[in-house]
Amino acid sequence: MADSITNNRIPEEVQTEKALLSAFFYTSGLSEQQDVLDRMLGIISEDDFYDLKNKKFFQAVNELLNDDKIVEPVTVSDQMKTDKNLDAVGGEGYISEVLSSDGTIANVESYAKVVHEKATQRRLIDLFNRGNGLAHDPGSLSQDLIADIRLKLDSIEDQAENTDFIELKKSLNQTIDSLNAAAKSNSTLREGAIPSDYPYLDKLTKGWQANNLVILAARPAVGKTAFALNLAINAAKSKEIGKKTVVIFNMEMDDQSLSTRILAANARVPMDKLLTGKDLTQSSNGQVDPNADWTRIMLANERLSRLNIHLDTTPGIRINEIRAKLRNLQSQLQREDPEGGIGLVIIDYLQLIESDVNESRQQAVAAISRSLKKLAGELNVPIIALSQLSRGVEGRTTKRPMLSDLRDSGAIEQDADIVMFLYRDDYYDQDGHSEDDDDFDESAIPDRGPVELIVAKNRQGANNTVKLMFDRSIQFYGNLDPRQS
Repeated sequence: MADSITNNRIPEEVQTEKALLSAFFYTSGLSEQQDVLDRMLGIISEDDFYDLKNKKFFQAVNELLNDDKIVEPVTVSDQMKTDKNLDAVGGEGYISEVLSSDGTIANVESYAKVVHEKATQRRLIDLFNRGNGLAHDPGSLSQDLIADIRLKLDSIEDQAENTDFIELKKSLNQTIDSLNAAAKSNSTLREGAIPSDYPYLDKLTKGWQANNLVILAARPAVGKTAFALNLAINAAKSKEIGKKTVVIFNMEMDDQSLSTRILAANARVPMDKLLTGKDLTQSSNGQVDPNADWTRIMLANERLSRLNIHLDTTPGIRINEIRAKLRNLQSQLQREDPEGGIGLVIIDYLQLIESDVNESRQQAVAAISRSLKKLAGELNVPIIALSQLSRGVEGRTTKRPMLSDLRDSGAIEQDADIVMFLYRDDYYDQDGHSEDDDDFDESAIPDRGPVELIVAKNRQGANNTVKLMFDRSIQFYGNLDPRQS
């Protein structure tokens, strides 16, 4: 690497490019030539060629084979004349150069991989040179520069990804190994999955699985943030997560608001007491009262402080910033402990993520949804993203959510592995007004009430409804379903 830095030589293999192209002249017919082209296109594109003459030759060959014409010196020359490229490459002499390069059909993949690798190195050099220039610009903001470089680096990484196919027999062997492990376990979870701690939900989903995007949607004020925080704590407490960390992004609240909700749910102390600090009961007469508010608060604080949970409450965060933060955290955690890293990500909520592109809101949400699905795969973790529902729910007699109610984009449903809805009957008063309406009658809402968790899409298994109990005063979700056992 030191030599490449000091001599500033542009990475290229022009002779290998010619050897790759010459393979077409050592074939026995049209079918074999098409096979050679297909093998190349599985690895490279025309933009991978450094030498412009070689790129134009590749374009001519592509056009000939698309028209079912044989690749020969004469046909290549004619095609380049038609494209007005023959003079640009130096005439017939250039085609003779390619012909004399002695490339072999057997080495096509090897040649193509070398050409592609050099192209990737050039793209990286261009990116870093551009970044260097922008970094010296006093008008540039570092956060914007990092996001821009990250976006372009992702694009280069996508182009450099391994395009090899996976043999079915290898995949089947891994599947059999997983089945053997599952058969020996008493758990309803899939191997490596993280539990929700709601047994019937885990039975349906097989747990939160790596690479999965899970959407949790509801109307405003139904309780989806409270449920997401319950899921985060349950995951962080589970033995399955090991030394890994749960990460929570929330774009609406600060860290104190989130920790207050978490403390209320785990200490079983009402939120209004924690918000004001008033009327908190405590032990008396020198005896520890386990039912006293302060006792429960301190015990909950001790338990929660042992959990690996990270919070990010940046308002208006962009998807590239989320990606960058998670990648940096993943690297940091794994440096500290090889068994560490990120185990679960919760994002509250999808529609509050700022778009990196100037598009309609529907297009932006679709792009964000795709990015979250891809990010789950990159980090090899489950991502639970909260989402709003459209107001279309309010116009129906039956107000239980449906997949078509997902707000802003049908792409959310398409990208998600699991889609869940929270529904409460008591969210609507007797006149049909919802809890977020100004004319809603709050006096009729009980502190505790049943909630339906509707699993409307599930690539892991069946769809069904899980019955839960929500205590609004302490922001806690408990089991209510008779099938929980």
